[in-house]
Amino acid sequence: MKNSYWFQSLKRGWQSVGHVWMPMAGYLLVVWLVSLGLLSPLVSWALSRLTADKGELIVGNTDLVGWMLSPRGLLFLTLSGSFALLSLVIQVVGLIWIARQSETAGIQNVKQTVIQLYHAFAALFRFCLYAFLLCLLLLLPLVAGLGAIHYFFLSAHDINFYLTARPPVWRWALVLGGVWTLIWGCMTGGLFIRWVYLLPIWLDGTRSFKKALAGSWRITKGVSRQLLGVICACALAWILAQVLVGEGLVLMMSPVMSHLSQNIWGLSITVGVYLALAALSGLLINFIGATWTVCTLVACYQDHSDMPATNRPSDDFSKPAERYLPVGKHRLPWWILGFTLVTLAVVGVALSWWLLRHQNLPAKAPAIIAHRAGAHHAPENTLAALEIAIRQKADSAEIDVQRTLDGTVVVIHDQDLMKLARDPRRIDQTTYQDLSQVDIGSLFHPDFKRERVARLSDFLSAAAGKIRLLIELKYYGEDNLLAGETLELVRRAGMEKEVQIMSLELKAVRQTQRLAPQIAAGYVFAAGLGNLARLDVGFLAVPTGQATSRLMRESHEKGLLVYAWTVNDVDGILDLMEIGIDGLITDDPAMAYTAIKDIGRLSPMERLMLRFRHLWD
Repeated sequence: MKNSYWFQSLKRGWQSVGHVWMPMAGYLLVVWLVSLGLLSPLVSWALSRLTADKGELIVGNTDLVGWMLSPRGLLFLTLSGSFALLSLVIQVVGLIWIARQSETAGIQNVKQTVIQLYHAFAALFRFCLYAFLLCLLLLLPLVAGLGAIHYFFLSAHDINFYLTARPPVWRWALVLGGVWTLIWGCMTGGLFIRWVYLLPIWLDGTRSFKKALAGSWRITKGVSRQLLGVICACALAWILAQVLVGEGLVLMMSPVMSHLSQNIWGLSITVGVYLALAALSGLLINFIGATWTVCTLVACYQDHSDMPATNRPSDDFSKPAERYLPVGKHRLPWWILGFTLVTLAVVGVALSWWLLRHQNLPAKAPAIIAHRAGAHHAPENTLAALEIAIRQKADSAEIDVQRTLDGTVVVIHDQDLMKLARDPRRIDQTTYQDLSQVDIGSLFHPDFKRERVARLSDFLSAAAGKIRLLIELKYYGEDNLLAGETLELVRRAGMEKEVQIMSLELKAVRQTQRLAPQIAAGYVFAAGLGNLARLDVGFLAVPTGQATSRLMRESHEKGLLVYAWTVNDVDGILDLMEIGIDGLITDDPAMAYTAIKDIGRLSPMERLMLRFRHLWD
């Protein structure tokens, strides 16, 4: 094994890292600071201008795909992808330049590399633009194949039927999708191996992107297996280091946490030290993995290219520095290690203090909102689920409405009855009289065999004075009458103050605001672009992953409430309560009610310990 090419390449790469780790670390620090303080804000501002369409500050949900295919959307996609790639390429380019001077690199190399980067910036952006367009081209077969599988196997019924029932056709679709993805991945991976020298060749002066691709293809001919072994070895070592260090930290801290189980302050300081160690170790592993991989590939490129490194063509911005500070292998002084340990201890204590300072819960507990009227204890969107949600002390019941063929507003989520009753009839193509004959409860449990598709008016009557309703307008195609007829039913029931309206369609939210400004209208966000907190709506409903402390802060500054969906575990409730969420949309209101009460009785220290209980469980 020691004589294998991949082992020798890794060894040479590691030796090179030993010489140049210090200037590489300095360069990456400079690039990170410049990107964080200058480039990222400028790029974000420029791209945000593209998402403002017709006065709206966000493009989301079902509008996203159509917008992406518009000229403005295509421009946004191209620029955002190119800039994202540029942020990576800037780091790699500097590391390549430094690695090539591994014998004479010194602190002067950082300044020289940054100067070279400045002169190369425009050309690098063009490179990234071409590279991103190539990536899009390579993605087309994958998207087309998966789209075809979805069309032929999963388009007959609502997708929720396939996700819950998982019929044989669903398994066939998964198998075919997996096989197609594997084939695409192998082919794309093979192309990546053949094009792995694209950037070094381009830096050597081959400014034509097409010629650089051809050059990499020529150089890697016959050595693809060697390169595959080198890249796989680097990736495997990187991943193993992350896993071993992460698990090692947990094993190291667990006895300490167990020993200090009765000492709250000792536990909090230990948690702070653990977080500091985890952050530092992750940073070091990623730095070593990135620099080792780059140095190894540079060594391979020097082996496989036709010309020696000293004879390759170069232009002004790729020319090496004329003066360097000659140094040998950089070694880490012992005093730095001691200083690092002391710093970690200080950071650990400071982090513990900061965590405790920010563990205070808002004075008002979040509202409990029964998702689809409480889908955990009864069939979703049924009157039985609503009755249970009332008994379980939910503050609101979230329900979905759409119109039948004869214009009746009914409470149901999917576009057909397959999930609830294995009935393929679509809601908008069936009259309410026919829908009311379908049993939608037996599949959930025989005790609910009497449940039928209910009208919105039935829900309003059952909820009046007992529970608020959060009504989501569901659209499977155009329906300009749904919002108006829903609001009319609310008015007839006299429940304007007991109802909120929301939708995934921003135009439906705007229609609701025009027709009934006294009723709070909110936007349901699943995916999109833009600043949610700047929307002129009454509230936001976002996935749990989108509910961040930043969104909460900006939304509350604008007077917006934020609800999170769908929250069905205690850990998720704890996280959301600590950032000040206004409402929890959950399938299990009883669990949420108990969790909120229990969490509210805990001290900040106890909540901190609860968050990191995996260290001693």
